[in-house]
Amino acid sequence: MKKNAVIMSAILLIAAVLAVSCASGGGAKTAETFPNAKYFWDFSDPAAGTAGWVISDDKWDFHGTTSLSRDDKTFKKGMLRWDVDFSQDGDSDWSEPKLTVKLDKPVENVRKIVFDFIFNQSLTNDGLFKSKAIIFNGGKELAAANTDAIMGIDPVSGGFVKETVEIPVKGSSVDVIVLSIAGYKTTYKGPVFFDNLRLE
Repeated sequence: MKKNAVIMSAILLIAAVLAVSCASGGGAKTAETFPNAKYFWDFSDPAAGTAGWVISDDKWDFHGTTSLSRDDKTFKKGMLRWDVDFSQDGDSDWSEPKLTVKLDKPVENVRKIVFDFIFNQSLTNDGLFKSKAIIFNGGKELAAANTDAIMGIDPVSGGFVKETVEIPVKGSSVDVIVLSIAGYKTTYKGPVFFDNLRLE
């Protein structure tokens, strides 16, 4: 009898993990590849578009334009593409356009936001990127954090480089996220990409 209870508990645990990962768009593969993911966006579904991510009206010392889309052609897989123009902000220490998303249900016990960030080194001068995340619940800010410089240490293709970015933010019942890529004395103009974006 005890053995059956243990087996049933294991089945329920596996089902719960799969339900969370499938609900957030990652499917069963997400649970295998990113076992710590509490919520996941891989942008693999063309019908989902940007999967709820939108450009925020809020910005800081940013004077260019941006556009957001799902792109599955540049790297032959679905990614979130953000076309940004920092060409007017080359003197700024922190030029910050922002993205935001409202979750379909609150996510508990978030410890960090993780994503692959991809950009093209040939489209920037000596400046660099940083990132910031803010998490909310019911309109109340729970936590905010910045990253150090994003260096892009892994070559991808066509001049693009990738770095996995981790932003430590802690909060329970997270229902809204604001995510930004801030330019530090950069005149970058062109696309940047997000992949394997997740809450852990």
